Amino acid sequence: AGLAAGIGMLVDNSIVVIENIYRLRSLGLSPVKSAVSGASQVAGAITSSTLTTVCVFLPIVFVQGLTKQLFQDMALTIAYSLLASLIIALTLIPAMSPAVLKNVKEKKSGESKGMEKYGKFVLFALKHKALVLILAVVLLIGSAVACVSRGFIFMPGMESNQLTVNITMPEDSVIDDTASLCDEFSSEVRNIKGIDTVGTMLSGGMTSMFGMSGGATDVTSATMYIILDEEGEKDAAGITAKISSVAEKYQERADIAVTGGMMDAMSMLTGSGVTVNVYGESLEDITKTASEIGDIIKDVDGIAYVSAGEEETEPTINISVNKEKAMVKGLTVAQIFQEIAVELTQSATAATVETENGDYDIIVISEKAENFTREDIENYVFEVTKPDGTAEEIKLTDIAEILDGRTLSTIGRSAQRRYLTVSAGIEESENITIVSAKVQEALENYKAPEGISYEFSGENESIMEAIWELFKMLGIGIILVYLIMVAQFQSLRSPFIVMFTIPLAFTGAFLALIIWGLEISVVAMIGLVMLVGIIVNNGIVLVDYINQLREEGMQRREAIIEASKTRVRPIFMTAFTTILALVPIALGIGFGSDFIQPVAVCCIGGLLYATLMTLVVIPVMYEMLSRRKMRVIKEEDLEISEL
Repeated sequence: AGLAAGIGMLVDNSIVVIENIYRLRSLGLSPVKSAVSGASQVAGAITSSTLTTVCVFLPIVFVQGLTKQLFQDMALTIAYSLLASLIIALTLIPAMSPAVLKNVKEKKSGESKGMEKYGKFVLFALKHKALVLILAVVLLIGSAVACVSRGFIFMPGMESNQLTVNITMPEDSVIDDTASLCDEFSSEVRNIKGIDTVGTMLSGGMTSMFGMSGGATDVTSATMYIILDEEGEKDAAGITAKISSVAEKYQERADIAVTGGMMDAMSMLTGSGVTVNVYGESLEDITKTASEIGDIIKDVDGIAYVSAGEEETEPTINISVNKEKAMVKGLTVAQIFQEIAVELTQSATAATVETENGDYDIIVISEKAENFTREDIENYVFEVTKPDGTAEEIKLTDIAEILDGRTLSTIGRSAQRRYLTVSAGIEESENITIVSAKVQEALENYKAPEGISYEFSGENESIMEAIWELFKMLGIGIILVYLIMVAQFQSLRSPFIVMFTIPLAFTGAFLALIIWGLEISVVAMIGLVMLVGIIVNNGIVLVDYINQLREEGMQRREAIIEASKTRVRPIFMTAFTTILALVPIALGIGFGSDFIQPVAVCCIGGLLYATLMTLVVIPVMYEMLSRRKMRVIKEEDLEISEL
């Protein structure tokens, strides 16, 4: 991805150098003179512009979590390749140009009609500064609001060549029933055009990565994996519809659900949906609070389903012993529970056999305990020896009450506190951050019982954490870009003028995301980070040349117009080489390109809009902020006097 996204930027430095050498050569300078002068005139500008692009990736060192793991290699690839392109532009390009450009003919003085019109347009913008700036600000605010209102996502869904079918049989089904249905269903699925491979396995029969069993085999649940034909025309949505149509024939025999076609990176990496953790000590209060929160969330628009933990409860038989009755009969609570526990113990290790290959435990299994029922518990009789030595039989129901109940199958703990998770899935057409905001608003007035607290910990929180990390990266990158330009221009004001290209780039990126129908994501934020380093290059080249012309004695407005006309060609060339290189990624060509598509979309939109606006806004900002005369220091003034 780093090579694909950076390939267009690698030629930018060389373009600027070649264009300037060609310009000087066409003005009549000798091949060697034009090579040396052409490279030296822009050496500072392209060095600064390259360093600004590289340094925006430096803050990824300070970013934590998944964002760093995903994009560190991409950032390093772009940074190293750009540094290599700078070395080539300042060494190989000037060395080759005298031979390659030796036959360039000297051009007659005068400007083309296009340049003349552009010069008049810049003059018009300089006379109507307020109009230009108001238009830029309105577009920035409008595009940002429109883009943010669509919500945030972690990462875009990626096209997959695999579909998954979950088959759930009735509870009383045996393995032969499941196998028979799966064979019938898979044979029909194989006949669908566009499907390459079909495989089925019991959902509970999978093994872990270490070869150990991943759980008890569930013969009523199976998973079918369908691989699409990569060589043929892939239509995951159409194939999914056909499989669902076949599944309708088996509705009476099993529950069949088809998923796939798009891989949700967020779901794979961090889970999905809205999650609320309810903390406390009392299981009764935790369960009650979780149920109440679940009921509130159910009514929120965009929520598809809610699980408050009730579905994961297990049936229990509760024995409540009456201590006074038990003591009268000569029994204690501990004795009662201990004796019943022994009766319920299904297996025990009787002995251990030592062999050359290892030790093996001999397990004794109690058939009576395996078949122990609620009726057996109710009819259980204790034998108690009276003080006079006679034996007496005490029925359990005479000294205890037996009740049916339910309990949680698992109880989570975090920081020594019990918690129960309330999870909610969102509808496919909804955005997770927008729905999460509605859920938080719905729970604002809910007051949990004393000793109970709750907090959100779902997909929305992961997205916001990642976005915040990238905002920090963006902020540090902007500071580093500014400091590098300060070193280049030896001024605090000129870099400040160039920095106005950044909001212009963001405007273009937001507009591009809206046009493409994409939300702001972590991947899109990487595109914005890249734009900070890329877009200032045009401003650096333009402002640097304006300063050079002013140092030579040209008036400010004349220098602005002349520099704009001179640098418009390399600015357009460098911008469009980067844009064209990103077009295949933006179009989503190739498997897996969906993942990096937002980077290309942001960069294309930002570069296209900002390049056009830079040629107008930067001249306006320069005239507004650079009112002082340029101070020119001659070389002889820097010589140390011997007097």
